[in-house]
Amino acid sequence: MKYKHKLQLGALLGAMILMSLGCKKMTEEHNAIGDPMLQKNVFEVISQNPSLSTFAKYLVETGLDKELASSKSYTVFAPNNESLILLDATVRANPAKLKQFIANHITEELVRFSNATPKKRILMLNGKYNAIAPFSIESAVSTQANQYASNGILHTINMSVNALDNCWEFMAGNAAAPVKQRAFLQSLFRNVFDPTNATIVGINPTTGEPIYQKGTDSVYTNLFWRNVHDLRDETKQFTAFILADGGWDAERAAYARFFPTGSADSTTFATAWNIARDFAVDTLYTPSGLPDTVVSKFGAKLPINKSSIVASIKTSNGYVYVMSSMPVAPALRFATRVIEAERYSGVSHDRRSQTFFRDRFNDLTRRPYSDVLVLNHGIALFNLRYDIPEVPAIRYRAFWVAVNDFQTATFTQRLGVGSPLSTLLPYVNVVANTRGEVFLGEFTLTTYSPVLSLFLTAANSTANAANPLVCDYIKLVPSL
Repeated sequence: MKYKHKLQLGALLGAMILMSLGCKKMTEEHNAIGDPMLQKNVFEVISQNPSLSTFAKYLVETGLDKELASSKSYTVFAPNNESLILLDATVRANPAKLKQFIANHITEELVRFSNATPKKRILMLNGKYNAIAPFSIESAVSTQANQYASNGILHTINMSVNALDNCWEFMAGNAAAPVKQRAFLQSLFRNVFDPTNATIVGINPTTGEPIYQKGTDSVYTNLFWRNVHDLRDETKQFTAFILADGGWDAERAAYARFFPTGSADSTTFATAWNIARDFAVDTLYTPSGLPDTVVSKFGAKLPINKSSIVASIKTSNGYVYVMSSMPVAPALRFATRVIEAERYSGVSHDRRSQTFFRDRFNDLTRRPYSDVLVLNHGIALFNLRYDIPEVPAIRYRAFWVAVNDFQTATFTQRLGVGSPLSTLLPYVNVVANTRGEVFLGEFTLTTYSPVLSLFLTAANSTANAANPLVCDYIKLVPSL
């Protein structure tokens, strides 16, 4: 028992010693922070530091001193006086630019520097993002870190952090960007259909689709933001390419034959659009990490010849590469289109109660899949419509997977190109339990289609056994 009490007494003494040491460490850290500074807000701490007097002056000029004196919490990365000597005179002379610049050094996120500070991007007061790492922000290094104030933290840094253009601001608005592609991007503003906030005033009795009140179903936007990538988005990071005027003209000349329309102007536009839309990806590729090939959102494989890079522009949300030329072979630009059959755009008749979306397993490919089946609909030439955007004038080989696992009788269906009654492709037998791809035939488009409608069309019969529709996917393979 005495031995047990001695052990307990020893453990108690050990705990008291550890607690004493812990309290001593906390007291030292508390004293290191400095009690007097904890009574001052971040602006007061900055304004009392002689090496930050220029930054303090700019805070007052921009009104951001009041922000830093408020009850909100901030982290400030304050460039020292020596670094601000180099500030561009055009920024100093422009109140809006100056405020944008100064706000690029302030965040509402509390950032305490240490050797373990994670590398990440943080949102600044001007809406831009900057990258932080242990004791650094972008290329600036902290010379005095973790000064605490009543409403935040101050880090003194050895250089300023410029408020950079984002990818869109450089490509479409910066005079340093090549003229012709920049002008084309600026020309893409439109009022476009957008039912997000539209008022529904009725339902189409034939198709079951809503009817919208005029004036509520459109928004003014840029086609590039809407259909490719919104390069203004500061929360994401992009890689974009812009061609020097000569390279832009060469690509348009090479591709005009694939985008013929009813007029020279619309052909010129269609050609330019289908080139420009491939020149941005939502992946960050730094100059040291730029691969030999970049794949666009639309499946184009862009070969990157690094000797053609005229300039590498770091932006607030990625990189823009100015290219002297960037030729892309048609076989690399025009990708195979795979259309999931259950994602149709419209129907010839409302037969929702006869339409089934099935989750299946393909014994041939050993993979799960989803398809659409319309059964017992009672309509001759019933069809599902698929709207395919940006289809160039080339030859295509067509395939589908259509699994008839619901009846033993063979039936026929057809892929109509441009019309449910199109005869470019024939009716094809759908034999029971055929699970592989079926070749439907070839067809050639002689004009470019901004939207090409395909129709999965049932037999010209009202007999239930003869007119089902079933499909997993439709595939269009360019034949160049």
